Amino acid sequence: MDTIGADIVVKTLLEEGVEAIFGYPGANTLPLNDRLTGSRIRHYLMRHEQGAAHAADGYARATGKVGVCLSTSGPGATNMVTGIATAYMDSTPMVAITAQVNSDLWGRDAFQETDIIGITMPITKHSFMVRDVNQIASSFRQAFELAGSGRTGPVLVDIPRDILSAPCGDQPKRRPAAPPSKPAGNPEQIERIAQALSRSERPVIIIGGGVKLGNACDRATEFVQTAQVPFVTTMMGIGSVATTNGFNLGFIGTHGNELANRTVHQADFILALGTRFTERSTSRIEEFAPLATVAQIDIDPTSIGKNIRVDLPLVGDIREALAALIPLIVSRERKAWQERIRTDRQTLGEKLIDGGCGQAGTLIRKIQAAMPRETIAVADVGLNQIWTVRTWQSHSPRSLLTSGGMGTMGFSLPAAIGARVGAPDRDVVAICGDGGFHMNIQELATISTYRLPIKIVVINNGHLGMIRQMQDLFYEARFTTSFLGDTVDLTAVAKGFGIQAERVAMDEDPEEAIARMASAPGPYMLEAMVDPNAYVYPIIPPGRSNVEMICGK
Repeated sequence: MDTIGADIVVKTLLEEGVEAIFGYPGANTLPLNDRLTGSRIRHYLMRHEQGAAHAADGYARATGKVGVCLSTSGPGATNMVTGIATAYMDSTPMVAITAQVNSDLWGRDAFQETDIIGITMPITKHSFMVRDVNQIASSFRQAFELAGSGRTGPVLVDIPRDILSAPCGDQPKRRPAAPPSKPAGNPEQIERIAQALSRSERPVIIIGGGVKLGNACDRATEFVQTAQVPFVTTMMGIGSVATTNGFNLGFIGTHGNELANRTVHQADFILALGTRFTERSTSRIEEFAPLATVAQIDIDPTSIGKNIRVDLPLVGDIREALAALIPLIVSRERKAWQERIRTDRQTLGEKLIDGGCGQAGTLIRKIQAAMPRETIAVADVGLNQIWTVRTWQSHSPRSLLTSGGMGTMGFSLPAAIGARVGAPDRDVVAICGDGGFHMNIQELATISTYRLPIKIVVINNGHLGMIRQMQDLFYEARFTTSFLGDTVDLTAVAKGFGIQAERVAMDEDPEEAIARMASAPGPYMLEAMVDPNAYVYPIIPPGRSNVEMICGK
């Protein structure tokens, strides 16, 4: 066969180390689908393009590699938009490939012609429209470099069908990759940050998702242990440093730990690593950490000082910055600060039953106890997400995956597929609510077809639980458009897809059912029925500060 553009795509993907693509074909992708046949790249046929994007996202989060998804033009491309936006908000490295109508049809309202580059421009790091078959290799090489460097994120490559089918000659060989340049930071500013930390009496470290993305988890752990300073995390930062190392206060923000929020409020120095200080973490910005000198380290200069005032900004690679900071740290025993935190931990802990997660939290703890230590938990969005992130104990950086910035319901099932494909030696459990489960329920077919041994837990309260809680607390219990009903038998649905399933009531002992799920050799779904009045606490009411959390109605 003559070499065509699709062959160059496959060759370049192999050069970039791509092992798997998650996609859904259309007429315009067929030249590429045809050439993928017989290659070392595994193409996983998803059941929806949104699922393909989330699977590539989950693959990237579980492995640290660039995830790849593929769709055709028109609705295929637009169906991936939510998944691309999810990756963008959480800085997940991804290359989204979309096929396009033939180049001679551009601008003629051709069948399935859509300006996907224009649509996704605000939610990608960069986009490439390949206009010449000889641009394919260079475009893909740049796409992977952009997706995986700096503040990582999604890059889109749009290729017309005629370019994929066009004959071409030999392409320039890939030049040996130069070591990626990493901003070293300012040594004088690093010295200032070290001095400010050493002088402080009530320091706190805030660890964001950038620590994971910058492969700086080991450095952050060493830094915490050297400085002997308590740390909190954002939702995306959970797991960067082991939660059981003695310095962890939990995660901050709207549904965070009250101890974490109060400690940040009382701090006189904050070192923020790889976090943007979004309102989900800070609530009322003008009342966030009013007593603290703030130092912020981030590889993305646009993230520094974007949302709160920063006294000591440092643009640089977090791993390199921490390596420079560690030798400068003077460890101090701050007895008064440690005693205040200890007292607050005890006092605040007494306000909540089961850590504010009730029976759902107990269920999740039992699931983790039954699964291997290195199991990856993929949380959906809603009450189930907060129950999971407050309960699951992360033993390694990539063991808890969830959609943070976008808050995308339906994320967990397809992302769990990507996680399992990327980390086949680790067990994967998707934890979702009935609302999010319905949104990408079709991916049960993908799990079943490929016999991926993913465990699925559906915490079913028959409602959009978080919406119901907010209506109950803040809208005088006027419940509207939050009842999902009780007419669907989810276990029967799962069995219809060829997946073992059973239902358990939360007020009964679920351990035997959990044991059956954990020991099943293939995929398994456990539907756990929960009272719709089971909420998550504490919570910050709208418009309130981080220290105005409530623990009940």
